[in-house]
Amino acid sequence: WPYTIPLFIVYAAEYMLQAGVWSAMGFPVTSASSRAQFYQYSNWTYQAGVFLSRSSGNLCTASLPTLWFMPFLQVVNLYFFWMNSIHHFWYNYGLLLPCFFAGLLGGGVYVQGFSRVNADMPLELREFAMASVGIADSLGILVADILSLYI
Repeated sequence: WPYTIPLFIVYAAEYMLQAGVWSAMGFPVTSASSRAQFYQYSNWTYQAGVFLSRSSGNLCTASLPTLWFMPFLQVVNLYFFWMNSIHHFWYNYGLLLPCFFAGLLGGGVYVQGFSRVNADMPLELREFAMASVGIADSLGILVADILSLYI
């Protein structure tokens, strides 16, 4: 469970960003084509962050407290975007920077979570632990997609 909860939380938060908040943003927000364009750009930028963080997983290994702190930052990122979509306090394409950050966090927790399981679990439990951690991200996505209908 020390590896599944961070993965569940980070995936729930980032998919609520993608499925809920980012789809409602655009410049101007009243334009459907502007919302579609921001959604496309935000997701491309997010994927670049995921690619970078997953590709650099062998460069360093996060401690367990760091692995738990990263989902907290993703929840803060979700709250930031949610409030920004309501109040428009930062409403331009500079928002692609926190989109990239969301990708870094999501990819980082993914690669570091599995790396920690590989390093920390005894060989006879490793396969079961990997499968358990793999279910956590899918459950996070499921919960996010349901909750995104309401945010």
